Amino acid sequence: MIKRLHIYLGLLSFTHLMVYGIAGLTASAQSSLERRKQASSERYVAFHASANATDQQVASLVFDQLKLPFTRPMPDWYLRRTAQNDLLLDFVNINGIYRVTVLEKEERLRIEEIRNSTWLFLEDIHAGTASSGAGMRLLTLWGIYNEFAMWSLTAMLLSGVYLWLSARPGLRWAQACLLASSGASVALYFYLR
Repeated sequence: MIKRLHIYLGLLSFTHLMVYGIAGLTASAQSSLERRKQASSERYVAFHASANATDQQVASLVFDQLKLPFTRPMPDWYLRRTAQNDLLLDFVNINGIYRVTVLEKEERLRIEEIRNSTWLFLEDIHAGTASSGAGMRLLTLWGIYNEFAMWSLTAMLLSGVYLWLSARPGLRWAQACLLASSGASVALYFYLR
């Protein structure tokens, strides 16, 4: 029964194992896979805010008007201005960034879409949890599945050790692998702290 559980958990979380592996490789090569700075598309939308509105109020109006997919309202600490004193709003999402510049004098918004590469998308999505979806059904479902996969990995680790100990505890290669991986984990923990 433990063997079947181990196999089924592995099959049910296979997609996530692939995503975790790609995310790890992407993080290792991060310097060569930097996020794009240039927009893949640009458009303009009419927009008017009252002259006495605060930056946060303008950001909320922009968020409500545009309803950009997979984004959240802009936090106060993320507000900034360009060299021309235009309000710059970066709505970060798993696909990249919607960079919105509030052109107050022209009464319009410039919306630039900066897309992640496939590798960076997978790196960003691998850390999603049920709470990180915050009202976005698709991201919440992915987060629930992602949390299931994390718990599955823990169960696979425990069932794998059980299967090894119940079948061939004296196998030298298995003992060496356990010792090497445990030692490497402890060494990395102390090195990175």
